[in-house]
Amino acid sequence: MQMDWIKTQIAPHVNGIARSENPMASLAHQSYHMVKDKIMQCVNNDFGSGYLCLIGGIQINLPLGLEDHFLPCTFEIRRAGEPTVDLLSEMKEFR
Repeated sequence: MQMDWIKTQIAPHVNGIARSENPMASLAHQSYHMVKDKIMQCVNNDFGSGYLCLIGGIQINLPLGLEDHFLPCTFEIRRAGEPTVDLLSEMKEFR
């Protein structure tokens, strides 16, 4: 069921992904965006007065002997009745 959903979401983007300079990277980014869009449809702050922190990105698995990496793409704080605070730019300051 999950694989069918992934195939359906990726299908409209196959040609662009295939024509890109790095198809595997394009596929990873497109996959990230389709999952993020789905998650954003589900996210709500109806749980009380606390904060909700959303962190998302792309896991980069490297060959044995090299460390894997995480490419952060989303880092935000949400609270009912308040605007979303995007902290990704602040995190990039530490690079």
